[in-house]
Amino acid sequence: MSLSVKLIAATSIVVAAAVAASAFFGQRTIQELGRRDAAARRDAGERAILRESRLVAEKVAATVAVPLGGNALGDVQPLLDAARREDAAHGRILWLIATDVTGQVVGRSGPAPARDQLPAADGPDAIARAALGPATWLYTTPIRIGQVRIGSLQLGVSTAAEDAELAAAIREVEERARASTRMVWLVAAGVLVAGILLAALQGVGMARPLRLMARQAERIAAGTFDERVPADRRDEIGALAHSFNRMAADLGTLVVEREQRAVLERELSLARAVQQSMLPPSDLVRHGHVKIVGHCLPASSCGGDWWTFRALSGDRLLIVVGDATGHGLHSAMIAATARGAVEALAEVDERLLSPEQVLKSIDSAIRNVGDHNVQMTCFAAAIDPHAGILHYANAGQNFPYVVRMGAARTLDTADILALSGNPLGDRTIAPFIRHGQIVLRPGDLFVCFTDGVVERQSPSGKLFGDRRLRSELRGSVLEVDGASLVALGGKLLAALDAFAAGTTAEDDLTLVLVQFDPPVADRALRSA
Repeated sequence: MSLSVKLIAATSIVVAAAVAASAFFGQRTIQELGRRDAAARRDAGERAILRESRLVAEKVAATVAVPLGGNALGDVQPLLDAARREDAAHGRILWLIATDVTGQVVGRSGPAPARDQLPAADGPDAIARAALGPATWLYTTPIRIGQVRIGSLQLGVSTAAEDAELAAAIREVEERARASTRMVWLVAAGVLVAGILLAALQGVGMARPLRLMARQAERIAAGTFDERVPADRRDEIGALAHSFNRMAADLGTLVVEREQRAVLERELSLARAVQQSMLPPSDLVRHGHVKIVGHCLPASSCGGDWWTFRALSGDRLLIVVGDATGHGLHSAMIAATARGAVEALAEVDERLLSPEQVLKSIDSAIRNVGDHNVQMTCFAAAIDPHAGILHYANAGQNFPYVVRMGAARTLDTADILALSGNPLGDRTIAPFIRHGQIVLRPGDLFVCFTDGVVERQSPSGKLFGDRRLRSELRGSVLEVDGASLVALGGKLLAALDAFAAGTTAEDDLTLVLVQFDPPVADRALRSA
């Protein structure tokens, strides 16, 4: 069933119920008023008949009182006949009976019933009224001379004419009531028809734009967003049509944006996969007497942090850790450019891969990339395992540590390599890179990290900090098998997560652990 049919049916039922109720109660009111009018007329007629009958009875009683009181009984009958003749035009008086004080009939006029068929008078001074038939009434009144009662007068009165007149009046009232009732029902029928027509017009007028919106909704569900529904009405449906058209336009925009976002997310996912594939694995890596564990966790799909290592001749090992400004796709591209510079330099001449030269090459590679002045902090280190020397250069990166190995292969104090220059890629100034070296003892741990580690925030905004990081390192036991180094990296990441307590990281995080652990260290520590 369509919406218009439902609206018409529902409105018609409501209108019909309202009209029927109004007509029903109107009819009842008219009938009640008619009954009250008829009853009022009947009462008025009966009172008028009673009044006239009393007057006639009293007049006749006064007329016959003189002859009856003078014992001239022969004069009573003519007076009674004269009274009937005077009323002949009206036909109300059926008979007259006069009796003396003893109850003896002294005069009779008209066909009166027998004495035993007449009711007795109510009292000597009362005018009694009794019904003898459908239109016959008996009036009994005393005959007096002065205050002395000398007899009684019985008057038979017919009310047929008045009853007929009253019945005609009542029929007239009832006919007017029926006419009013018919008029009420005719008006009700007209109102009902008008209501149904109006409901039909309104239903069709409301259903048409709603059907259009329903079809448009189907087209939107099918992916068509450029069509619109008419919105020229100035009511709620017109407002709904305006909102519907605006929604369709917004949905079209959202779909386009969602498609673009999906494409961008796929590109970001691909870029993240490419970036992650360029990073060394997070598993343990062995290079001669050096063990390496590194973790790089971007804050978004792609990050500006990166790290890499290269095996050099003479068992030397190059390690580079960088942090481009910000995080995201642009920073990831700068990071990839920097890593590509390291790879290209390695292919040209391995002898140029000193930490200082590596940072200079990265600066040259990223200085003129893009329109923005994107900077990068970077740290490069080269480990010579035979000499036990760590050569390093720093361009604005956080100071790394060399954590010394104590007794029972337990990490003890940390030496901070507090040497740094300005970040790379700054177009406003020339690169300034500081470099140095430190002697490594067997078992020592080199720790390099980006600012995403020490600047990790707790829910209250407190930073993780260098002191807490060194505290987590101190006391850790590093066995020869290398599994404990992997566990140490996991321990540090878990400590960072626990400190953050679920808050979102605002910066990329890179942590690299490098242990110099030649066999002589194990023998020396075991003999200690």
